[in-house]
Amino acid sequence: MAASSSASPQAQTAETAALIIADPSVRRRQRAALAGQTSLFISLIIALMALVVLLLDVVNKVGGMVVYGFKIDPLTVVPAVPLEELSQEELLQIAKDNIPAERLDDIPNDYGMTLEEMTFDDLIGVIYNEVPNVETLTARPLETLANQELIEVLDNNITDSRFNQLNEEKPFESRSREELIELIESEVLLESVVKAWPLFPSLFNRSAIEEEIQAKYPGAEYEFHWWLTPQFIISDLTTRPETTGIRTAIIGSVLVIFFTILIAVPIGVAAGIYLEEFATRSRINSIIQTNIYNLAGVPSIIYGMLGVAIFVRALSDFTSGRAFGVPDPPPNGRTVISAAMTMALLILPLIIINTQEAIRAVPQSLRDGSLALGATKWQTVWHHVLPVAIPSILTGVILGISRAIGETAPLIVVGAAAFITTDPSGLFSSFTVLPMQIYSWAILPTDTFRNISAAAIVVLLVIVLLFNLTAIIMRNRLRKSL
Repeated sequence: MAASSSASPQAQTAETAALIIADPSVRRRQRAALAGQTSLFISLIIALMALVVLLLDVVNKVGGMVVYGFKIDPLTVVPAVPLEELSQEELLQIAKDNIPAERLDDIPNDYGMTLEEMTFDDLIGVIYNEVPNVETLTARPLETLANQELIEVLDNNITDSRFNQLNEEKPFESRSREELIELIESEVLLESVVKAWPLFPSLFNRSAIEEEIQAKYPGAEYEFHWWLTPQFIISDLTTRPETTGIRTAIIGSVLVIFFTILIAVPIGVAAGIYLEEFATRSRINSIIQTNIYNLAGVPSIIYGMLGVAIFVRALSDFTSGRAFGVPDPPPNGRTVISAAMTMALLILPLIIINTQEAIRAVPQSLRDGSLALGATKWQTVWHHVLPVAIPSILTGVILGISRAIGETAPLIVVGAAAFITTDPSGLFSSFTVLPMQIYSWAILPTDTFRNISAAAIVVLLVIVLLFNLTAIIMRNRLRKSL
């Protein structure tokens, strides 16, 4: 019997693998793949570190120690005791305390007598001539005023409309002394933050900060202050960071995104279905497909310019509501519907492309089986292809809407207001959005505006996360039901 040595299948496989590995071209490809994998891993680590640093910087500004002060001296708004009602001894003491020492030496030469030799009327004349801001010398502290006097201070120092508004919210007569004083401090004296410290130093080095406050701001009121509060979320916009809120911006963002979804999602999904399932392979369709891919990479500011040219100017009669008889329409088309249509154009290519990819991932056998059983093309797409593809389509919608929520550049061009105190109520309302409000605060030189911009960033992140979480839950439930 002839002896024949034949290698086992395992040995042949190992020998083949060794030959492949020994091939120089294979080793080059492996090295290139390893380098690419390493670069991707390093890029991911750097991106995560940058994200953590960014989040820590934002969180560091949403709270901390603050020192309060008044923009207006309290002594200039409270009623003062007239000099004529003071005694001669009190007038003499006021003169000695408030006239500079070198000037006191010259008074006998200028007036021909010393302060002690002057009569009551002469002392009053000297005080008016030599002492600036005489009214503040005998001003009474807020705490010593009666409630009616506090109400008069408010009435004399704020506008009639604001006075009536505060009185409608809660009648002044029913407010306590502490509430009236707080109103005067916020509405008249304009209590504001003189200096603010970041969150982490305030938590871990509070004693040093308190020592600095006592040294630089003796007697000033200070406390640990959170900028992100329920009041900040539900209040409307004001010019002061201590009292402003983002309710108007939140409502504007919700309206813009709601109408963006109504416009972009049906059109985008329908276009993706048509291009993938019904469009014939022609030159025109190829050009359309290429342009859709190109539009997905166009900078967002270009969409803003397109929106302002078409929706704000060319179609201003429609986007302002004038053509539909809307009472008191805006003077131009810078409204919620213009912003929504602009953002819809921005995310439309992304939704179309993701819809096509999702439909393309559905096995062809599913279509063949449906058609073989006599279903029409539309029945196959509607009852078999689309239900399978919907979870992946929702992923594309999530990505598109998340991009739209955070966009600022197109809305700046289209006309999102930097400051607006009226909540948008519909399609034809003027509006602002959270990204626009964050941008307008962040570029201001005052540190406290940067604190509230950080608080608004946290709110925006929470809104985006909640929206994405809702969409992801819907997508997972759809996957389980298939």
